[in-house]
Amino acid sequence: MYWRRRIAAIGAALVTLLVLIWVIGLFGSGSDQPAQPTNAAAASSSTPPPTMSETGPASSTTSPAATTPPPPPPPPPGPPQPCPDDVIGVVAKVGKASYTLGEQAELSMDVANNGEAPCIKDIGREHRELTVLTADGATVLWSSNHCLAAVGKEMRVLAPKEIFTFGTRWAGSTSKPGCGAHTRLGAGDYLLVAKLAGKSSQPTVFRLGN
Repeated sequence: MYWRRRIAAIGAALVTLLVLIWVIGLFGSGSDQPAQPTNAAAASSSTPPPTMSETGPASSTTSPAATTPPPPPPPPPGPPQPCPDDVIGVVAKVGKASYTLGEQAELSMDVANNGEAPCIKDIGREHRELTVLTADGATVLWSSNHCLAAVGKEMRVLAPKEIFTFGTRWAGSTSKPGCGAHTRLGAGDYLLVAKLAGKSSQPTVFRLGN
């Protein structure tokens, strides 16, 4: 009887152990099966979605205006044209306001382009003239063209605001065409007028004194 009970007890223990192993295996296998989908979902969630720059068209970031070619550069300016009379400035200048009798006065003229563009002008000797007149401007007493050569061309490109100066000395006497006889002038006020191709300056007053 004793051994029967021992065998029965051992058998019951074995059955209980087998049942326990089966239950553990059943739940263990059930918990392992969803592992692959879970890992796959985790793997898929760890990969960031493609950005717009990867999936969008390549031209979406380029403005249509960027593909427009730039305008061509402006054409270079043409050659200078002859100077209109209204842009040429002529100024008569005296070295100082007063000279003593017998002293040579310094007389000059400035020629300038008062326009906004370069232009061509003949400022040669045959177009320039300095004249000394009486105080009322009625009589020409002396001319630089009476005794100085009045021939020769000098074509120049005058830049805007560029000034050309021409001058001579005056001995204080009259003159005649061909540089004839001279008469010494007395003390008093005189006018200097400069001319270029017929365009005259405003008169400049100066004095001969004792």
